[in-house]
Amino acid sequence: MTHTNAIFANLDMWRNLPAYQLERRADIFFSIYLPEILFYKFGVNIEGIIPEFPIRVGTIDHDIDINKSFKVDYLAKASDSKTIILIELKTDVSSRRDKQDWYLDRAKQVGLVELLDGVRKIYKATNSKKKYEFLLGMLQNLEFIAFDKNKSFEITQADYDIKIAYIQPNNPKGQENVITFQEISEIIERHGDELSLRFSKSLLKWAETKAGEQ
Repeated sequence: MTHTNAIFANLDMWRNLPAYQLERRADIFFSIYLPEILFYKFGVNIEGIIPEFPIRVGTIDHDIDINKSFKVDYLAKASDSKTIILIELKTDVSSRRDKQDWYLDRAKQVGLVELLDGVRKIYKATNSKKKYEFLLGMLQNLEFIAFDKNKSFEITQADYDIKIAYIQPNNPKGQENVITFQEISEIIERHGDELSLRFSKSLLKWAETKAGEQ
């Protein structure tokens, strides 16, 4: 058994355990193919991706003015249009929550300027300055902000259309913004390399059989 096959064999088995979070282990594999997946779904080329993008709770819920955040699995910027895509990865359809869906809908409503201003407020309040400065550097590389040596930043781009996408095993409700594991499996198996073929195989397994049912 190769190391690649061993990784996915473990994921296939361990996802059935009560406390095992498959999403947290598998997200790095999805990230490799995310530009292709998003091109398939939205027809846009992706310039950059930021994982675990923080959205300030107080920005989207004005009744709770706090600097805590919830994290979107990926923020992707299109290179050929004024489009941002917020992507949530779910390895179990039942793990989707109405409150989380509401958060994402509100993030779309408030727009990019407010989301970036929320990052600014979190940065000012956080004790994890170095990690947030790395995030700000990524945002600057994508030309969303201008981050200066005084550790403040200006928002440089604002008029973006925000789209929301869910990556999940199946699409029982027929939602237009859902990308299923079967669709992704078909996309990545075309590469023909060992990693792609093995990941493609596991995706079909995860789509066909719920965790705990083997």
